[in-house]
Amino acid sequence: MTDGETEPQHGLSQESPGQGQILEGARVRIEPITHERALALLAGRHEPELAWEQGFPPPPLLASLRRVIDDPDRAVWFGPFYAYVIVRRADGLAVGDAGFFGPPGADGEVEIGYALVPRARGAGLAGEAVALLADWALAQPGVRALTARVEADNAASVRLLERLGFVADGRSEPYLRYVLRGDRPAPRQ
Repeated sequence: MTDGETEPQHGLSQESPGQGQILEGARVRIEPITHERALALLAGRHEPELAWEQGFPPPPLLASLRRVIDDPDRAVWFGPFYAYVIVRRADGLAVGDAGFFGPPGADGEVEIGYALVPRARGAGLAGEAVALLADWALAQPGVRALTARVEADNAASVRLLERLGFVADGRSEPYLRYVLRGDRPAPRQ
């Protein structure tokens, strides 16, 4: 490190104007997907500063990006309440995506989603990524709660959400619905 540089802090790192924050944890860095990055992902082009783990980008992310790019009405747009790349800090590879299904609604709820490529699962990366995004989102004006939908047979994802303090809140067929409120107790480690 040179004089004047500082070690990145866990949590908020730097802002990508109009797109959202770059968030950093011990094992992951979360980077917003910009319009330019979306075009590169859709074209199957690695960016010089972002290499991919096998299986990245996942088909559901590509489908979402295609819908946003092709939407002439811009009902969904690139911004802080959309998609982020999960980067494994140990090797700098993109290993998944996480993000939101749009800005907070009138009720102050924001839905979060996440996915990792198979080679990155089981190492706590998704939990750290979701925790970083949850902390960021719950600190934003107008956000009172985060929701997540998960398939009932996805035991790993259910455990992740419960460990982070999300509580079961019924069903949103065919999914289980979980909620994390802004006034939640500290999550279990």
